[in-house]
Amino acid sequence: MSNGDAPGRRTGLFIGRYFGIAFYLDASWFLIAGFVTYELAFVMFPNEVPGHSPAVYLLLGVTAALLFFLSILLHELGHSLVSQRCGIRVPRITLLFIGGLAEISREPDDAKTELKIALGGPVVSVILSAAFYVLHLGSTALHWIPIAHVCGWLAWTNLALAIFNMFPGYPLDGGRVLRALIWAKTGRLRRATYITSRIGIGFSWFLIVAGVAMLVKQYWGGLSFLLIGFFLKSAAESGYANAIQREILGGVRVRDLMTANPATIPDSLPLNLAVEDYFLSGHHVAYPVCAPDGEFRGLLRLDFLKEVPKEKWPYVSAGDVVAEKSAETLRIGVNESAARAMRLLLAPELSRLAVIENDRLVGIVTRHDILHFIEIHTELED
Repeated sequence: MSNGDAPGRRTGLFIGRYFGIAFYLDASWFLIAGFVTYELAFVMFPNEVPGHSPAVYLLLGVTAALLFFLSILLHELGHSLVSQRCGIRVPRITLLFIGGLAEISREPDDAKTELKIALGGPVVSVILSAAFYVLHLGSTALHWIPIAHVCGWLAWTNLALAIFNMFPGYPLDGGRVLRALIWAKTGRLRRATYITSRIGIGFSWFLIVAGVAMLVKQYWGGLSFLLIGFFLKSAAESGYANAIQREILGGVRVRDLMTANPATIPDSLPLNLAVEDYFLSGHHVAYPVCAPDGEFRGLLRLDFLKEVPKEKWPYVSAGDVVAEKSAETLRIGVNESAARAMRLLLAPELSRLAVIENDRLVGIVTRHDILHFIEIHTELED
C-alpha cells in the first residue's frame, strides 16, 4: 500500500536506509509481529507438523514471521523503486500493524505513472509467492517437512497479500490501478479518485462489520479486520480530499490567497508589549517579526512565548526569541504553489506561513485561507 502526502510525520524505530529510503518499524508493528509469531509457533505449526519440541516450533514461527514481514517490506519496496524511477522521491517506508506503508513525496503527474507504481508491489508479491512455492516443492521432495510448511505458508500469504491489495478500492493497489485506468480514459483525476474511494469506503465498512461479527463470536482475529477497516476508510476519505485540493489548487499561487500587508511586530519590541499590543488585542496565535526596513526575521508564535518566563518578558525582544527559531520552516515564497503551502500547513503545530518576496514580508497565508478557497470552489462546482 502506498501513500501520498501523508499528514504529519510518523515516528518509529529506524532500522536502516536502503536505495535512499529510510525504513522504520511503527510501535504497532511489534504487537502484530508478536501475535503472528504466537499463532504460527504455538497454534498452526504444532497442528500441521506434530512431533517436534516447542523450541523447534518457536524457531519455525519466528523464521516464518520475519520472512513474512520481509515480504511486506519488499512489496513496498517494489512500489518505491518504481516511484523513484519515475522521478517521485520516496523518503521512507514504515511497517505498521496493517502491513507496510510507502510514503511518496507527491502524487503521480499522469495515469501511466500511477499505474506503474500501483503494480510494482503486487508484482513483487506474486514473484515471492512463486519463489516460496518452488522452495516448498523442493523441501517436500527432500522430506524437509517443517521447512516445506514454512515455505508453503509464505507462498500462500504472499499470494493472499497480492490478491487483497488488488481489490479495486482506493487506497489499495487495485484501487490505484482502477483510478489510473479511469483517469487515463476520462482525463479527470478527481472523478477517478471519487469512484475508487467510494469503493474503498464500501470495502472498509465490509471489513468493519465482519470484524464486529467475528468479535461477537469471540474470534479475536476480528480485531485486525476492524483496525484495517477503519484505517482504509480514513485513507480513502483523505485520498479524495487530497484529489480535490490538487485539482482546485492547480495553478494557484500563494500570492492569490495571502492576506497582504499583515500586522507585524518590530524586532526590537519587548515581549510584554508584544503580548499586550498584538496577541491580546489582535487575537492571532502568531505574528511576523520584521526589522525596520521590512526584512522578515521570523514568526513569533504563542507557543514560543510560553518558553520564556513572564518575569523576563520586559527584557527580551521579539527579535531575540525568533532568532533562536528556524524561520525557514515558517516562510514561503510569494510565487510558490498554494498546494505546497497546504502541504506545509498540514503540520499540526503550523497554522500560518509568512509570505516572502526578496526577503521582505508581503503577506500571510493561513490554513483557513486555503481551506476556505477550496470550500468556495467546491460549492460553486456542485
